[in-house]
Amino acid sequence: MKRSKPERELTDEERNVVISVRHCARELDDILQGARRKAQSNAKLFSGTGISVMFRGVDSYADMYEKLAIKSRDALDRLFSKFSECEEVQDTQDAIEETEGNWRNFLSNLDKEVMLEENEDDKMESSSKSDVKCNYLFLPSIPFIDWQTNREVNLQHYVQQYMCLVVICQPAYWPDTSVRWRYSEVLKAQCDLSQFKVGYVVVTWGPPDAVRSWSKQVARVTKWPVLWDKSGDFRAKIGFKSGLHRVWAAENLDFLGCQRSMHHRPIHPPPTDINWLEWKQIGGELILAQPVLWDPKKTMRPEMYTSTPESGIKRKRNTNDSDSNDDNDDDDDEGESRNKSNREESHISPLKAAVKEALHDKEAMSLNQTKVCTLHLSTRISDILPSGSIYQAALTCYARAHNITESEVMDKIRRDRRFSTPPESARLQYEATTGLYYDPETSLYYDPVRGYFYDSPSQMYYYWSQSEGQYIPANTLIQAEIAAAQLAQATAAQAAAQKAHAEREAARKAAACVAAQLAEIRAGKDDYAAYAYATCVLAQQESLNLDYANSNSNTMQNNQLNFVYQNTTAAASQIEASLKAWNAENASKSNNNTSNAELLSSKPLVPYTDDNTDADNRDSTPPPPGL
Repeated sequence: MKRSKPERELTDEERNVVISVRHCARELDDILQGARRKAQSNAKLFSGTGISVMFRGVDSYADMYEKLAIKSRDALDRLFSKFSECEEVQDTQDAIEETEGNWRNFLSNLDKEVMLEENEDDKMESSSKSDVKCNYLFLPSIPFIDWQTNREVNLQHYVQQYMCLVVICQPAYWPDTSVRWRYSEVLKAQCDLSQFKVGYVVVTWGPPDAVRSWSKQVARVTKWPVLWDKSGDFRAKIGFKSGLHRVWAAENLDFLGCQRSMHHRPIHPPPTDINWLEWKQIGGELILAQPVLWDPKKTMRPEMYTSTPESGIKRKRNTNDSDSNDDNDDDDDEGESRNKSNREESHISPLKAAVKEALHDKEAMSLNQTKVCTLHLSTRISDILPSGSIYQAALTCYARAHNITESEVMDKIRRDRRFSTPPESARLQYEATTGLYYDPETSLYYDPVRGYFYDSPSQMYYYWSQSEGQYIPANTLIQAEIAAAQLAQATAAQAAAQKAHAEREAARKAAACVAAQLAEIRAGKDDYAAYAYATCVLAQQESLNLDYANSNSNTMQNNQLNFVYQNTTAAASQIEASLKAWNAENASKSNNNTSNAELLSSKPLVPYTDDNTDADNRDSTPPPPGL
């Protein structure tokens, strides 16, 4: 006999899941039973005014998420998968899924009872752009009311301001949680989306009082323009889905409860004085762009439209084969050719589709139409377009506007993102081989000597700009600094050479002046010094006098030198005459040595004014000039 598996006690985490989820399921079931009793008496009256009591389900979901400390329904499903071996957890999961299923069935039956003219073929799946024939719109024909200015506007004005416009369509009779969620998602990728020049507009509808309060809250939080579709032309043109089972779906209450408990977003209850049979339309999201001329061969990746050549080896046919083999070979050749043509069509079909789309865009430009890049018709309020779809649409619009591939755009974004990361000293890693500091976050090297960041692949220098929040190329700046340093060095060397030359010239002139002054002093005391001064120094003084003559400050000194020149010339002529007379007298008395000695000793050569020497010491000197 096989022994049964003993039951184990629940862990604290499992017990918390069971208690929280079952409590939520019971509260939802109580709300559902009360709604059923009211709808049985008068379904149309309940659908118009009393259905708002089902909004209390938001409190049940919020309490469950707060107790479990999870942030989404996916996290709850992961908890169920984690404890799938526990039977009580499985029963709890079945209980809440059954309650939500009963909720959906009740709303669907209610729609069928009160609105028999509702299209029964309207499915609960999100509609794609191919389901709705509005690939291009003529926006000037669709009027809106601007909430802030209360003027009639159209979306064409906003489309012209941006390369890509995201239109968020949500009713004003339901909380603005979806718009707040979209705003938080946009902020996560705002750095890239701002480069794509993406704009945002909120379109709403509903009773005037509800639109006024709802638009005020949305504009205060998001700072986005809020437009009121008062006429309903926009909703009719797009074809948003409607129905009580879409507005009051359990998924909507689950979404609102999660946003309130874990993300602390305010959830305002819907207005009480509203006819829900009239206002039961939900929205969606559109991505609009102006059509541009773009080349599919430049904007698409080459591997998307180039066909790969066949690499198979053809087998040489044997002439001795039978007819049956010939037939088989023919069949094989036909199959290979068919497969080859299919492969070529699969490769060429994206290019053909792109060429067709480019032609349609060109035609739309001539008609002044706006292109609908993406259209998402929600099946419920919480059915929101994924953020990746908005990013992809903006990327495609940007690439086509610049006629480049999306991969090139992403490479540029990665480079800009890398160069917009501010430097931090904690990230720098010193490398002894290069003597530089490496930043692994930006892949840049920091040069402590120059104070710049260096990118080795591009061989570019950068510096961080705090005001612009990015790295600025500095190669031109460094080259300018090097050129300025070289120019300053050359200027300093030239100035030093000129200064040295000026100092040498000044020293030479000063030495010449000093020599002239000394010669002048001695010339006044000694006739021989005057003679030497006149014959040797004055020849050099002539060039010096020319230099001094060029300056007005040396005019007086030049006149003094000319006066000295005249005196010394006269003294030199007198000295020459005295020497000639002395030589003649000395020749006549050459026979008498004693008399000659006495004569020479009695006649001095140069008479000093203060000379008091004895006559015996002046006998050998020639007579003074003029005697």
